[in-house]
This record gives sequence, structure tokens and C-alpha cells, in this order.
Amino acid sequence: MRFLALLRKELRESLPWLLLAGLLLLAVGLLTLRAHAQAPEGRYWQYRQGMAPGETVTEWRLLQPAKLELPGLWLTFIGPGLGLILAVRQFWFPLFTGTWAFLLHRSALRSTILWAKLAATGVMFLVVGLLWTGLYGYASRPALFPIPESPQMLLNGWIYIALGFAIYLGTVLSALSEARWYTTRIFGLAFALLVALIVAGQCHIIWIVATMIVALAILLTQTLAAFLKREF
Repeated sequence: MRFLALLRKELRESLPWLLLAGLLLLAVGLLTLRAHAQAPEGRYWQYRQGMAPGETVTEWRLLQPAKLELPGLWLTFIGPGLGLILAVRQFWFPLFTGTWAFLLHRSALRSTILWAKLAATGVMFLVVGLLWTGLYGYASRPALFPIPESPQMLLNGWIYIALGFAIYLGTVLSALSEARWYTTRIFGLAFALLVALIVAGQCHIIWIVATMIVALAILLTQTLAAFLKREF
């Protein structure tokens, strides 16, 4: 019950940032899809080009830009931005305001408090991922566009969301470190940024997924260890 109470608290406090991220993603996505649908290559593209039903489509007609390219670009900023904001709100603000002692002296284990924060953040990123999946499903409707979106675009969006969660964990790890900034305190956030650069420069999806799994596992275990042993 304590875990559920803490989880509801974290979700309630983080809800405004989720609404901001979700509304921004939906606004950009729906406006972009509407613009593509109204363009000549949009909903009635095949008729405006004088194509008959069942006619073979030439290659040059298939070379259309991805409909979710612009929303995907925004997602590369929305995911890490949401992770950075949530990490600062959940871990840096209590350090600045000196409220960690009040929170930790409640009748709940440290691990329960930490898992409530992590679970709430996971729910936030899951909701953003579901919104992205909804945009992908809408853009793939046969009645809307003659050429559906590639499944690669859907996977790319989820990778950006996973990177946002990695940025969150890296920022949390830097907040929990008791070292100085000029020594090793920056390592958590620097590691998350390094992972983002590695993923951005990688072409093979298998290596990207493997890199994300390993990076998230490392950041999560380090965050758990740092939180449980830190003296607030």
C-alpha cells in the first residue's frame, strides 16, 4: 500500500510534464499528417497523378518523405527533455530544498521510495510511447495515405523514448553521487550522453537494441546502489 501511495504521489506531481510532452508530440504529429494528407501525394495522390486502380506504381512515385519524419525529430528532443525534467524534479529539487530527510524518515523502505519514482517515470515514458504508436497507426491507415509508414519509423521512436529514460537515469545517478563535479559526479549523465551518441552513429538495429539494454541495466543498477548507500 505504501508503494501505491508513493506511486500515485509521483504520478500526480509529474502529470503536468507528461501532458506537456504528450500534447506537444500530438500537436506536431497531427499537424504534420494533416499537411501530408492535403498535399498532392496525400490521400488522393493516386488519382491526382492519373493512376488507375491496379496500375503498377513506378519507383519514382514511391520516393516520398516519411510522414512521421518531423514528429520523430521532435521526439528526439521530447524524450530526453522529459527525462531530464523528471530527474531534476524528483532528485535534484529535494537536494536543493533539503527535503530528502523528511521523505526518507517515513515508514517506507528506501527501495520502496526509489522504485515508486522509477515506476512513475516508466509510466510517463510508456504513455509517450503509446502516443507515438497511435500516431504511427494513424499514419499507416490505407485510406489516408497510399504508402504506409515503415515499421522502422515506429521502432526508431521507441529507441528515442528509451534514450530519454537513459538520460533520466544518468541525471539521477549524477544527483545521487557524493563526489565533486570536477571529479566523477558528472559520469552518470556523461555515460547516458555517450550512449546516445553511440546509438545515433549505429546503423544495425540489433546492436542498437543491445546497446540500449546494456546501458539501461548499468545505469539502473548503479542508481539503485547509489540511492541505497547515500547519506542524505
